[in-house]
Amino acid sequence: MSGSNVGYSEHSAVQLLQEINSGFLDPKLLDKSTRQRCVELLIGEGYTYQHISQVLKVSEKTVSRDVKEIRARNALTPDIQFAKETIGDFFRKALNHHAYLMRLARSKSATSSEKAQSEFLAWRVLRELIERMQSLGYLPSSPQRVVGDIFCHMQNEEEGESLEEMRKMLSEIRTVTSEAGTYTPELESQIRAIELRIEKAELVSDVKKLKRQTQTQSKEVENE
Repeated sequence: MSGSNVGYSEHSAVQLLQEINSGFLDPKLLDKSTRQRCVELLIGEGYTYQHISQVLKVSEKTVSRDVKEIRARNALTPDIQFAKETIGDFFRKALNHHAYLMRLARSKSATSSEKAQSEFLAWRVLRELIERMQSLGYLPSSPQRVVGDIFCHMQNEEEGESLEEMRKMLSEIRTVTSEAGTYTPELESQIRAIELRIEKAELVSDVKKLKRQTQTQSKEVENE
């Protein structure tokens, strides 16, 4: 065994644990950050603090402190951009799953039972996607109730981009529901209600930009 932990920080946690289990590496030689990578992996694998302390040859209190620091390091701060990216990624993955299931349902090699099951699962993915988008405020829960704060987080330069993203999402919803045969008058009413709000928001955004522009021009004139 080596008497130094030089080089171990570059190894993956999986590789380190393999070397520890094989007896090639003494876990006491690991520095704190390297040990915590191993702790994080073992926690993810469902190991108890007691088991982790035995594997890494440290006390359970040390493991507890490591876990506390790991959680603090991985903590998320509410951020509108992160939320938008996460929701967008979720939306795209759901559509990909739906498209894959629809391809299976149309496959010539699939049995009637497999086609029916794929059709059912495709519809389920689509239905749950719409329900989730409603719960997140991207779709109204009924034609009469449009979520009032759907645009509340849009700020200045981000407004145009956010509105365009919503237009694209609505277009994709129209496409997938039409392909699945689930595009109903009620859904059209919901989508159209949001489109009207987007148009209003675009108008407000243009007015705000014009106001900022005139204010900037006025300040420049005053400075001269």
